[in-house]
Amino acid sequence: MKLTYLLIGLLVGGVSGYGITKYLQPRNTETRLMVTEQSDSVKIKSDTTWNWSDSLEALTAAPVSHKIVYEDSTIRVLQVILAPNQTEPIHTHKWRSIMWFSQATPMTYFKYNKPGATYAIEDSFSIPRMPPAAINHGEALDPEGPHAIKNVGKENGIAFRIEFKK
Repeated sequence: MKLTYLLIGLLVGGVSGYGITKYLQPRNTETRLMVTEQSDSVKIKSDTTWNWSDSLEALTAAPVSHKIVYEDSTIRVLQVILAPNQTEPIHTHKWRSIMWFSQATPMTYFKYNKPGATYAIEDSFSIPRMPPAAINHGEALDPEGPHAIKNVGKENGIAFRIEFKK
């Protein structure tokens, strides 16, 4: 019986390690290497441009729901807490990230665009119940444009997000 658990643990650990390694490797379609003439350093530059204002950055636009757990020059870990029946302000996440829920509640996700001077809802969808398999399970996300989430449940929604600055 102990051998079975050991083998299952090794298998799950190996698959998780492989997935994280693949996720952290630069993607050829998203990044390119640039060698600067002033130095021998190699920089990775994103091919995608970020068109959203810094005022929409999560900590600036939605500071009540987004708190820094840890930050250094390469990563930032956010704890996101949304109270019952609350809608967080429109905000963005400009870096790739891994996000997981530690306490999920029913919610509505609103995606915004800016066709003119004001933001308009481009799309929305409801999540009436988070699947149990999604709790404490990380999901890789690309940079996220303007959005907001409404907690339609009776408990706090709690999530964590690891943002990769480089």
